[in-house]
Amino acid sequence: MAKRILLSVIVTIALLVALVPMASAAPPQQQGGQAYTVQKDDWMWKLADKYLGDKYAYPAIAIATNAKHAEDPSYAFIWNMDLIEVGDKLYIPSAEEAKTIMETKHKIQVETKDIAANNPFWAAVWEGAEKTAKRWLVDLTLNAPTSEADVDVQISQVEDAITKGVEALVVAPTDASALNPTFDKAKAAGIPVLIIDSDTTWPDKLTFIGTDNKAGGKLAGEFICGEIPSGSEVAIITGHMSAQSIADRVHGAEEAFAACGAKVVAELNGEHTREGGQAVMEDIITANPDVKAVFCANDNMALGAVEALKAAGKLEDVIVVGFDANPDAAASILAGEMTATIAQSPYNMGRFGVVYGLAAIQGNTIPTRIDTGTTLVTAENAADYK
Repeated sequence: MAKRILLSVIVTIALLVALVPMASAAPPQQQGGQAYTVQKDDWMWKLADKYLGDKYAYPAIAIATNAKHAEDPSYAFIWNMDLIEVGDKLYIPSAEEAKTIMETKHKIQVETKDIAANNPFWAAVWEGAEKTAKRWLVDLTLNAPTSEADVDVQISQVEDAITKGVEALVVAPTDASALNPTFDKAKAAGIPVLIIDSDTTWPDKLTFIGTDNKAGGKLAGEFICGEIPSGSEVAIITGHMSAQSIADRVHGAEEAFAACGAKVVAELNGEHTREGGQAVMEDIITANPDVKAVFCANDNMALGAVEALKAAGKLEDVIVVGFDANPDAAASILAGEMTATIAQSPYNMGRFGVVYGLAAIQGNTIPTRIDTGTTLVTAENAADYK
């Protein structure tokens, strides 16, 4: 009898020992969501696999956490799903909550000044927006006029988006003020407006995401000043000064030239195109044969200026500095034609536009300015931008 009792106890203990690891290996059974503090070696996909049984459901954790952050700042705000840090407080949704999140797509329109096919800069903005929208489960619309001068077309496109019920607008305005009445309509409809690339005078924008263009123009001007004798003649190819980004770049360069004693002998609008840059550069060197340098407010115009200088046999005598660091400009610098350019982060403009647009839809407070930075690109680092 005692032996049978002892055998029964041993069997029971063995069964308990065998079941313990099985229980610990099973995904936690949640009736509701739960707070979670990030530990060492945690990744979003690992947490999704552990708690939701599907590693590809990790966007649900990021989106749910940002929704909680809007209510309770003790939860982390996630702008990059690959950069969670030890100590961050996340919200792990229940399986049912995660399913709803994964099936819900908020509508955001990114409206740029020109289409991706026309300019590598806008191509990078669109790429950043598209890839980010896919990860963050956003129903994204990309739109733009086919020329940066088509202000009326952009206004029409934005108003159409408002009519169709977009939930957030991310806009690179073609004009600093012309879209303000349209933005007023978005505000009246409860649609947050985030500005990228080129700032606006509209006072109710949620944020400005982009380059400190004045600082970038000043960086370009200071570089030129360091390459030419004091008092030298310089020129600026401007683009449309009604675009705040262009105006800021020009004013930054003007400040640098004034500080070093350079003489600005011409400021002409190159219409943002190679053809325009070439045409005005021809005019500049005809009227000012001693010009030593030209700052161009974008790379397309700078590449056009190079063509004009090559045709005139003056390329070796004139420094050409652009703005944007697009691949063609980088190749020109490496070929010894353009001298330098200023790099922005257009990919991040699209990326942050989508992330913070979604955050705004969720009710989060957004920083009023998000600077994507500027870098001087010369022959030493141009290969990084090809």
